[in-house]
Amino acid sequence: MRAHLLPLAVLLAVGVSGCTTSEDPAQGGFLSGVSNLSNGTYQNRIDERQKTLEDEQDKNLQQNRAAERLAAQSADVKAQREAAEAKYADFQKSLQASRNKLAAAQKANSKKKADVTALNRDIDSLEKKIKLLQQDTFTPDADKQKRLDDLRKEREALEREVDLLVRR
Repeated sequence: MRAHLLPLAVLLAVGVSGCTTSEDPAQGGFLSGVSNLSNGTYQNRIDERQKTLEDEQDKNLQQNRAAERLAAQSADVKAQREAAEAKYADFQKSLQASRNKLAAAQKANSKKKADVTALNRDIDSLEKKIKLLQQDTFTPDADKQKRLDDLRKEREALEREVDLLVRR
């Protein structure tokens, strides 16, 4: 019977010697598995990997929040830039409107100057006509009076034109 036990003992010795213990479940055998389960090595590996996962998830969350903050800041800067550009455009429009008004006023003013010059010529002409009439000694008084009435009407028309020009 001992002879039967010897091969069994050899097989058992070979089997046990082939089962070296390892903390890695992929490399360990049955005895390593039992040993690691009983002393908590597997649970420690699970806990360690769980902590690493949670740390990486926290980092990811922080990076996502940072990206959201940057996107919000970028949107704020964009809105500020657009508002500034709109103000600049309004300012440019206002300046252009002022330039247009000034050009119109200058045009009107130059027309007004031309009208003033023309009216001054008419006044000078009327003054000359009056002086000639005053100095005329050959024309009869009735004709002089009619001529003076015509000059008075011409003067009144000129005064109306001057008043209109001043009111513009």
